[in-house]
Amino acid sequence: RNGGLKGGTGTASLELPGGVVVGAIVAANAYGQAHDPITGELYARFLEQNGEFKLKHPPRPLSAPDYSDLFTTSLVPSNTVIGCVATNARLSKAQAQKVAQMAHDGIARAVFPAHTMFDGDVIFCLATGEVEIAGPAELSRLGAVAADVFARALVHGVLQAYSVGGLVSYRDLYEK
Repeated sequence: RNGGLKGGTGTASLELPGGVVVGAIVAANAYGQAHDPITGELYARFLEQNGEFKLKHPPRPLSAPDYSDLFTTSLVPSNTVIGCVATNARLSKAQAQKVAQMAHDGIARAVFPAHTMFDGDVIFCLATGEVEIAGPAELSRLGAVAADVFARALVHGVLQAYSVGGLVSYRDLYEK
């Protein structure tokens, strides 16, 4: 369940100048929604690279959030976004932790509301150590890219899901 819709697994990646690659894999099962419930527009569509989402409808404006409808149903804390960002950069344990922390911003870019009390969100970071990065500025850039790549992977997870067991998928609801 992703904001009332069937969630799924998605991946995304990006290669930066200098040879650093950042990839992500995510299981999208957030309490919040990855789309505007009024227009159907995906919140993180602005991060799309070269038409990768292959959506059938043109971009639509987002509506203002309706906070009164949040958390009005009986809640069971059974949702989570779990995933991993991986890079070929050389990172210390502390640097990998920072990249994972920054990658959590990707959830907030793709889901509303994000990080609720009913989510158990966790992102891990893996680094192969093939490419040296230089200093805090490069680490910060890597973390920012990780957030965008994670958000794109989350969108792919939502788009790859199929309706099953009474849970309707985004594709069946909006992409007919």
